[in-house]
Amino acid sequence: MNSKLSRTFLCFIGLLLAIAVIAQSVEETIETHILDGLRNARPDLDFGNPAPSPVEGYYEVSISGAQTIYVSEDGKHFFSGELYFSEPGRFVNATEMERTKHRLEVMETLDENDMIIYKPDGETKAVMTVFTDVTCGFCRKLHAKMAEMNALGIEVHYLAYPRSGVMRDGSYTREYEETVKAWCAPSSERAEVLTALKMGETVNVEVCDDSPVQEQYQLGRSFGVTGTPAIILPDGSLLPGYRSPEEYARILGIDTGS
Repeated sequence: MNSKLSRTFLCFIGLLLAIAVIAQSVEETIETHILDGLRNARPDLDFGNPAPSPVEGYYEVSISGAQTIYVSEDGKHFFSGELYFSEPGRFVNATEMERTKHRLEVMETLDENDMIIYKPDGETKAVMTVFTDVTCGFCRKLHAKMAEMNALGIEVHYLAYPRSGVMRDGSYTREYEETVKAWCAPSSERAEVLTALKMGETVNVEVCDDSPVQEQYQLGRSFGVTGTPAIILPDGSLLPGYRSPEEYARILGIDTGS
């Protein structure tokens, strides 16, 4: 490469870098406008970092990790709700697509030692993560089918989600106090204690202060969980409510031979 071409190439690279720096500066200015506008209006809320949305001129911002709003570049206007785009033959929920991506990214960071896990005796063909509350009737119904799910090759990972929250009027909720006992038990006994609690039995476990239950409840809220059982599928999708073991197997892509 001769010297003239070299200088031209270096000038071109320099121009690209300058454009990148300007673009980053503009992006940071927009993010600042958005967050300043939102925080000035509602300083009591926790706003996430703005990210470009599918709607030109609007940015996605999460509120307390749970609700998504779409905010204009100047931070003065926003709308909330589900954002859809159309393609041949269907409408696609763009908001849920982003939630699914977020759940999957977060799930990959979780420590299995903080979960209560029920594994098949044989091959694990699929894993489903379940937000649960030991006082919930359909959670108990699902748990009663654990042997059938394990026999189908489904491995179940439990996270805690006390339906009434953690605190109410300055005291722990009943759902929290009952559910947390399973996570306060010695790790080798947690599966047994959880089963006993879901059968309505009294267990000799004290409520502890160092369980991951409060964090798991907040995690569930950020995932869009509003009730139990709530299942997170391997692709990050949220599946609310109870299903039969056979239906879970079908959704997870397991061939039951029926």
